[in-house]
Amino acid sequence: MSRLLPRDKLEELTVQADAESLMLSDLAATREKFSVTPQDVLNELSLLIAEDYLLGTLTYEFCDSVMNGIINAIVEVAMTNAMPQPAFSLYQAFDAGEWIRSDDPPGTDPSEKYTRPAVQEILRTYRESLLR
Repeated sequence: MSRLLPRDKLEELTVQADAESLMLSDLAATREKFSVTPQDVLNELSLLIAEDYLLGTLTYEFCDSVMNGIINAIVEVAMTNAMPQPAFSLYQAFDAGEWIRSDDPPGTDPSEKYTRPAVQEILRTYRESLLR
């Protein structure tokens, strides 16, 4: 999958999102420098997080923190445009791993039970959409 933004810039944004919530205004310089839309930035950032999570190069905790750190920007975009996808679906997938459900057996890892399969499916669907 080709990217509009370089990996090092996306990684820089992940560190920033982990440390503090990103607002749409925080993405302005990146958008201008690379001539991309807010949706492009949020989607590419989310896809990088998802891919690295599945590869095991990033922990669930870090990925969840980054996704929590970009949700405000995702919502800001959605107030005037379509919801950025797959960014919002990936946010929901990581959010689903934050808690154990009452019917989960003891020792359940909600990130493995809920997040990993959801992220795998979102990425599979996204990749298929690129082939159409």
